[in-house]
Amino acid sequence: MFKRKPKIETPADQPSANGASPVDHALRDELGLYHLWYLELRLAEELDRAARTESVFSLVAWQLRVLPDEIPHFDLLEQAAKLITGSLRNYDIPSRIDTVRFVAILYDADLADASTVAFRVKGDLQIRAPSAGKWQAGVATFQRDGLDGDALISATLRRLEEDARAA
Repeated sequence: MFKRKPKIETPADQPSANGASPVDHALRDELGLYHLWYLELRLAEELDRAARTESVFSLVAWQLRVLPDEIPHFDLLEQAAKLITGSLRNYDIPSRIDTVRFVAILYDADLADASTVAFRVKGDLQIRAPSAGKWQAGVATFQRDGLDGDALISATLRRLEEDARAA
């Protein structure tokens, strides 16, 4: 879906120092976000569930607009990850596509609800995780924007670019 091969990681036998279970530690990256392979797995599961039950969910994304080849400082990325994770429900799935793009599955969220969350978080990022670049947000909703993972991902990323052009 995101054109990256899933990386299977083996959890350690002992819980980490912060009390996280070994399984949770294996699912999350250094910023505390879910690995992309796990997001793709959960997205596929949610696509199946939503199609069966005729329910709705949304995929939201945020990106920091930076100069080409510019890599934001790790502290800024860590701050952004904490802000995003803290702004979502504990059962939503926040992840990171690459260095400057974050994405999350918002379960049972239609376009209006997901847009509210996405643009509230975007505003919080702009104020609480400031940088030289501006933050953008994009939203895609199951059925409205597509029925498969690739269509939803494409629509979400396209909306990120639309938000960047509007800024």
